[in-house]
Amino acid sequence: MKFTHEAYKNLINQLKEKKYNFCDYKNYYDKDKVVILRHDIDTSLEKALEIAKIENQLNVSSYFFVLLSTDFYNINSEKSLRILKEIRNLGGKIGLHFDEKKYQIKTKEDYIKYVNYEISILSTILEEKIDVVSMHRPSKDFLEMNLEIPDIINSYQKKFFNDFKYVSDSRMFWRENIEDIIERKNYNNLHILTHPFWYSENEETMEEKLKEFLNKAKIERYESLNDNIRDFQSIIPKERI
Repeated sequence: MKFTHEAYKNLINQLKEKKYNFCDYKNYYDKDKVVILRHDIDTSLEKALEIAKIENQLNVSSYFFVLLSTDFYNINSEKSLRILKEIRNLGGKIGLHFDEKKYQIKTKEDYIKYVNYEISILSTILEEKIDVVSMHRPSKDFLEMNLEIPDIINSYQKKFFNDFKYVSDSRMFWRENIEDIIERKNYNNLHILTHPFWYSENEETMEEKLKEFLNKAKIERYESLNDNIRDFQSIIPKERI
């Protein structure tokens, strides 16, 4: 599968053609054939918005998991809040993408404590109840513990792997051919994780995608400085960067 917007549209349409019901982590129980779509936003909210727009056009919805602690975006900035609001208006659901490496976690109780802490912050910022969490690069210990968190759905609970066929495009690589999995119809329940960062209008290599992201970051920093430093363009004209 190519990492383009058109290929992603084709993936959604293929799921529709095979009669999969697009569900979330709460409403899949009474369906015969379901798919849960999940997107981890590791680097770019703008890329996530592009995927949300595609899904809205195709009349499906999914989960978008945001990091509370990342150097790539600030979910409490005006720009980020505007993007997240648009994702929700397009039908996307927001969840917490939890990075355990930020904390000194040794027990199940520690996980529950810090997940609840970040859930509370995210719910306050977005002014809505957040009750689903996914893990950012989960440790082996976490994957083995099948953590249950009161009133919060952990998307890494074993039921979302044992009862579903789980497939992911981590590092711009599908470890199994997702199109073949859908086409063969061997699984009634699919749990699909994508990373919006890898998808673009045109086909690009990983190097091209990363270079584009780096170049865009430079422009964004320039614009932020221009917003905060008087006469900034007279100091460094934009054409010089």
